[in-house]
Amino acid sequence: MTNTTKLSKSETQARRLEELSQKYRPALSRYFGKRAFQQADVEDLVQEVLVRLAVRGDGSDIEKPEAYLMRTATNVWRDFLRKKRTHAQDFHDEFLEERHPDAEEGPENVLAGEEAVSAIIEALNELPSRTRQVFVLCRIEGLRHKRIANRLGISVSAIEKHMIKAIAHLTNHLGK
Repeated sequence: MTNTTKLSKSETQARRLEELSQKYRPALSRYFGKRAFQQADVEDLVQEVLVRLAVRGDGSDIEKPEAYLMRTATNVWRDFLRKKRTHAQDFHDEFLEERHPDAEEGPENVLAGEEAVSAIIEALNELPSRTRQVFVLCRIEGLRHKRIANRLGISVSAIEKHMIKAIAHLTNHLGK
């Protein structure tokens, strides 16, 4: 295979991707626009569908191209949701320089951090066992009140009372 053949093949693929983009981008944008919260995600999802179609080939063997396109879009959407869930993307904040000063991790800062952690652990250990368990499941493990109630065999109201008790104790103990 010569360089001109490779170049011609890549040009053909680029042309094919451009044709797919012109033909299907508006429909895909509407499809993902109804589902995604951010416009950047919509553009990324549309691009992913177009790339998958381009990798597929010229598509001459596809009987119903629009149905195939929508099936591909659905699969891309499912993959996006799965990745979002497994990477817990909704629970991460964007790193912004202004939120994080350039303070060095000097020994004073390390000691202050260790003391703060020790104070929190001490305050948690002062709680009754059940209250501490509820607090840890809710705030550390991230479980919802209903799930904790089911796991511990108590009411959601009891979970809420344990949380109020734990937060009040921690607030008083830590002086905030």
